[in-house]
Amino acid sequence: MIGAMTETAKPARRSEKVSERRCIATRESAPRAGLVRFVLGPGGDVVPDLAESLPGRGVWVGATRTAVETARAKNLFAHAFRAPAKAPADLADRLARMLAGRCIDLIGFARRADQLFVGRDQVKAAIGQGAVALLLAASDSEGRDAADLAARFAGERSAALTAAELGAALKREAIVHMGVKPGRLAETLARELRRLEGLRAGEAQPAQTSRGHRH
Repeated sequence: MIGAMTETAKPARRSEKVSERRCIATRESAPRAGLVRFVLGPGGDVVPDLAESLPGRGVWVGATRTAVETARAKNLFAHAFRAPAKAPADLADRLARMLAGRCIDLIGFARRADQLFVGRDQVKAAIGQGAVALLLAASDSEGRDAADLAARFAGERSAALTAAELGAALKREAIVHMGVKPGRLAETLARELRRLEGLRAGEAQPAQTSRGHRH
């Protein structure tokens, strides 16, 4: 079962920025930071290896819902592994949940390492000081606060996680705005959020929260 193989989020190696792998769905080579490695688990189950640390031969798929669903529907995993391979019908959804969990773990690490700004006012002040490398906004929020922060910030932004998921990283009910300081954690989190965005494209989106949601 894919869901049973949880992983501890680990910072990506810097060599990954230049290393390329070929996607079995598109047959195109791309930097591995934009792909997901899969291995065969016990019984021939297709298992995502987000940390790229599981033993055995790996195959790579672009971190998009279309690529993962194509690889599953066309039985490309079995062809690539040259062995029977069982990929569940909801593989893309399971992978998205795993990536979301990995991002939540990384945000928790950032908070414990004092690399995180939380809430509109704190994030706004940090942007003004040039202390933010990655700006996070809840995907299910809207309003002038998000637009104002985005207008003030020229770096990378992500709205891949919901307010509840951002809150879960800090054991709170919901959070809308976060900023991450420059450094390795910000780089690794940005990569995982980009992969998550690709897997969540096409998912049904939750209703947006009200403008009064200020955290």
